Amino acid sequence: MFCASLLAIGSAHAGDGWTLGAGVDYSSGDYGSDTTTEILSVPFSAKYASGNWTWKASLPWLRVSGDPNVLPGVGVVVNTNPRGRGRGNAPAPDPLAQETGTASGIGDLTLAATYSFDTGSALGIDLTGKAKLATADEDKGLGTGANDYGLALDLYRAFGRTTVFGGVGYTALGNSDYIDVDGVANVNLGASWKVGNGGSVGAMYDWRQAASGDFDDRSEVTGFYSFGADPANRFQLYASAGLSDGSPDWGGGISYNHGF
Repeated sequence: MFCASLLAIGSAHAGDGWTLGAGVDYSSGDYGSDTTTEILSVPFSAKYASGNWTWKASLPWLRVSGDPNVLPGVGVVVNTNPRGRGRGNAPAPDPLAQETGTASGIGDLTLAATYSFDTGSALGIDLTGKAKLATADEDKGLGTGANDYGLALDLYRAFGRTTVFGGVGYTALGNSDYIDVDGVANVNLGASWKVGNGGSVGAMYDWRQAASGDFDDRSEVTGFYSFGADPANRFQLYASAGLSDGSPDWGGGISYNHGF
């Protein structure tokens, strides 16, 4: 799921108008537990760009199999929901027990607004405000059941056929009746290189604080390849590897965007 950072780089500079997107994302890992959790996400997105502003909405369909304490987009937490994934209706569940279960359904709706500053130079600066609305079913373990709000600052600069980029952000995670989480900071750094006719390859490192002090921070590296027959139709392939117990062991996916 950390691919969202690299997919957003330079999003406000793709030209004015609408862009519709879809993709498939898969990750697998034990997140420091004895249970492997697999997450399949099929996100759908709509974006509108006008001048310095870009607005985006995205909504995924999810299938999650594994530990009820591992939540999509959040990582591992202490989830005391007695109806959590794989628990049935236990009256007093042990949140540290290694239950497993499988659930699917609509995930959380994410809304974002990005302003791209005109620096008068080759340096690009984007400021993004984001809100995650709790549309996922918390009883299925598809979300926390609470809204989140975040702010991110991204910088990027081209040097010939090479672009370097990096960013910092902070997200205030909402607490629900069964899940108590902290606000999290994140940092990313990477580079991409133009190849062939309109393609690019790149790599990015991403770090994010754990949602709870009881667990390890997330740390991942991602490689990606972007290509398309024309600027209006773009594909991106990517694969990631976790570098800490708080991350999935590996993941990957593909996305497609069509501009109008």
